[in-house]
Amino acid sequence: MRPFFLLTLLSLLSLEITAAQSAEVAHIHILDSGRSTNLRGLSSRDGSEIWVSGSNGWVGHTKDGGSSWNWLQPQGYQQRDFRDVQALGNGSAVIMGIDTPAVLLKTTSGGTAWKQVYFNNTPGMFLDAMDFSDNQNGIVVGDPVGGQIFLARTQDGAESWQAFTPVFKDSVLSGEAFFAASGSNIHLEDGGYFLLPSGGAVSRFWNSSRQRAPVLLPLQQGILSAGPNGMDVQGNIIAIAGGDYTKPGQGDSCFALSFNGGRTWEPQHALPGYGSAVAIINKHTLIACGLTGVWISYTSGKSWQTLDNTPFNALLYIKKQNRLLLAGPHGKIGVLENF
Repeated sequence: MRPFFLLTLLSLLSLEITAAQSAEVAHIHILDSGRSTNLRGLSSRDGSEIWVSGSNGWVGHTKDGGSSWNWLQPQGYQQRDFRDVQALGNGSAVIMGIDTPAVLLKTTSGGTAWKQVYFNNTPGMFLDAMDFSDNQNGIVVGDPVGGQIFLARTQDGAESWQAFTPVFKDSVLSGEAFFAASGSNIHLEDGGYFLLPSGGAVSRFWNSSRQRAPVLLPLQQGILSAGPNGMDVQGNIIAIAGGDYTKPGQGDSCFALSFNGGRTWEPQHALPGYGSAVAIINKHTLIACGLTGVWISYTSGKSWQTLDNTPFNALLYIKKQNRLLLAGPHGKIGVLENF
């Protein structure tokens, strides 16, 4: 065997051994659980002040990294499903109530008081995800209404919202929509451009900064309950987790990765199951979660290892702390370190 190939083989074996050892060491520590809510919203700007949101009107808030939590239900909204939350810093946050009617609420007092900053009772209105590029500029996406993607934006820290219609070279198809599994299905960039994956009748990637047709994603196609459920963006690297939420154990065509801003997508091996959220740790390391567990890849998504079988809906990587937060069913909030 030639020395070059031997060194390459040894390097690959070393990588696999290191990955296996890391997976064994990594452990999810539960910070809080037992609340009668299915958490899908998770946000933090610094890793210390963290917000979560979910069903039955519940919102959780901590200022000490998760050691202690304050749970609250905004008055008059106790039956709402808050599928997403955005931390704005210093006790300010926005929560997204998805439908009948769709609402956005804001607090500047750590959740003590809330005010309604957006209301929409248009038939068929269903909000899916929200993102902010800073503490002033934000965007929210909803399922198509009247054949148009519903989008609204704010430029004043969520105090006011304006619906808008972007110019694309294609229109949404009948049955093409978006998913509200983890509040991470839209990404707002500096300058107001946004990235958005669709699913249902067709799974495509929309980029508002390019006047071109959306790109077909290498995910399940033509199934109304399947498509992208969570996305993470780090520079030109974009990772998407998805699948069919009615078949959580089915992992084929559930992951997509791009290294060039979404122009082309890498062929990938399947996730171990349906994925609702994904985090990019670095070019090679990714972590995803879903209803059947939490998984890590050290090979840019080509192979995955199971870290935990606990179901989670949302996750968030705090880079400066090298810490991963997770939120899911039964009010469960976890943290993953040593990965």
